[in-house]
Amino acid sequence: MKQNLCPTFPYSFSLRDGLLILDSLSDKSSQSYQWLKSTVLPQVIKWSTEISSNQTHLCNESLTLVSNENYYTKYNDLKLKYGKEMVKIWPESTDPTKFVYEDVAIATYLLLLWQYDTKPQTFVDIGCGNGLLVYILTMEGHNGYGVDVRRRKIWDMYPDNIRLKKMTVTPSNIHIFSNVDWIIGNHSDELTPWIPVIAAQSCYNCNFFLLPCCAYNFDGTKYQRQNSSKSQYTEYLEYIKQLCESCGYDVKIDRLKIPSTKRICLIGKTRTYKENEYEKQINIIKHMISEQIGLSDKIDMNKDNETMEIKTRDSIEKVRNCTQLDKNVTESIINCISKYLLEGCDLESNWWKGKNIPLQELVNLIPHETLRALKSECGGLQTLLRNNHHIFEVQNGCVNLRYPRTIDEVKSHTRRKKDIDNLKMQVKKCWFYNNHPQGCPLSSAVCSFLHEKIV
Repeated sequence: MKQNLCPTFPYSFSLRDGLLILDSLSDKSSQSYQWLKSTVLPQVIKWSTEISSNQTHLCNESLTLVSNENYYTKYNDLKLKYGKEMVKIWPESTDPTKFVYEDVAIATYLLLLWQYDTKPQTFVDIGCGNGLLVYILTMEGHNGYGVDVRRRKIWDMYPDNIRLKKMTVTPSNIHIFSNVDWIIGNHSDELTPWIPVIAAQSCYNCNFFLLPCCAYNFDGTKYQRQNSSKSQYTEYLEYIKQLCESCGYDVKIDRLKIPSTKRICLIGKTRTYKENEYEKQINIIKHMISEQIGLSDKIDMNKDNETMEIKTRDSIEKVRNCTQLDKNVTESIINCISKYLLEGCDLESNWWKGKNIPLQELVNLIPHETLRALKSECGGLQTLLRNNHHIFEVQNGCVNLRYPRTIDEVKSHTRRKKDIDNLKMQVKKCWFYNNHPQGCPLSSAVCSFLHEKIV
C-alpha cells in the first residue's frame, strides 16, 4: 500500500541568519521527513524568492482590499457550491484543480469588492477563456458576459443564462463594451494593456479589474524588459500601473490568494479627474497610445474604424507538438540522429540499439534553419523524438534506438479490450527493417510493423 507522505508530526520552517531551516523531532529517515526536506522546503524557498524579487516593491500583503475572514468564508462556500462539481465534469485539456479553484478565488475576491454596491454589477470579462468566472459571477446575481477569440468545449455545459461570445477584440470594436460597471481582464494576455483603455472609454463610472500574466505591448507584440536589474514580471506590472494612471485612474494594487506566481492585480475604481474633463482625458489616452504605436491619434474610440491593426491570437489554436512539421523536415532529422546513434555499428555482432547520447549533443547536429523550425514547436527536438517512440527511446535526458515491439507486447501494453480490438498492426512499414544496417531483429511474423521495403 502506498504510504501517505503528509506528515503526522509537528514541524516548522524558521529563518535564521538568512537561512530557511526545517525543524522537526521526527525520525530524519522517515519518508515524510525526506519529502518535507526534498520537496516542500525547496518550494518554500522558491516562493519566498519570488515574493522578494517580484512583488515586494508593488504589493507586500495579500487581500488588502477585502476582509480576510470574509474572503475565506466566501471562498469555501463557492468552492463547495461550484468548484467540486466543475472539477468532476471538466472537459478541457487543462488541469481542473488549478484553473477551477483559481477562478473560484478570483470570483470570491470580486464578489467581496462588489458586496457594498447598491445594485448588482454589470461586467464584461474580456478574454474569458473557459468562462467559469462569468458563470460564477452570473450565478451569484450579477449581470455580465464574456468574450474570447476561441470557443471552449465547456461553454456548451453552462446554463442558457450564461452569455459567452466568440469574437476578436481590436481597437476597431472596443467601443461596444460601453456602459458597464466593470471591465475584467483575467490573464487577458495580448489585451492586457487595453483593459484600462477600454474601461476609460466605456464611461466615466466604469471600473476595471486586471490580473496581468504574460507581458504584451499595445500592438500585441511581446513586451521587452528595459531594466535588467528587475524581473520582467515586476517591470511589466510597473508599466501597466503607469498606463492605468495615464488613463486617469487612482490605481489600487493587491495580491490574490491563487495557485499562480502571477497573482498581483490592479483595480481602477476612482478617477483622478472630474467628470466634466472626460473628453479631455480620452484625448490624452489616444495621444498616449499614439506615442507607443504611432497610429491611435486616428482612432475614434466611439465608432468603427480600420486605421490600426494589432496582433491578436488566432481563433483556431495552432497545433504545436511537432506533428505539423513538414514531412521532409521530420524525416531528415530522424535520419540525421539515427545515423549518429548507429555510427560504428558492427554488422557481425548481436543486434545493436546504438549509442546512448545526451539530448543536447543531438541538438548540436541539427542545422540552424531546421532547429529554428523546431523551436517554434512546443518541446522541440525532444517532442519530435517522443512522437516517433517506435524508433527512439528518450530517458533521463539521453536518447538511443528502441528495441522493436512484438505484436504480443503491444497488446499487453493496451489496457482496454476495446482498444485491443481496434489496434492496427503490421500496416505501417517497419522503420528498422528499412533503415537499420542489421535490419529488424524480429521476424516478420511477430513484429508489430510490416516487413516490406519502402519503394
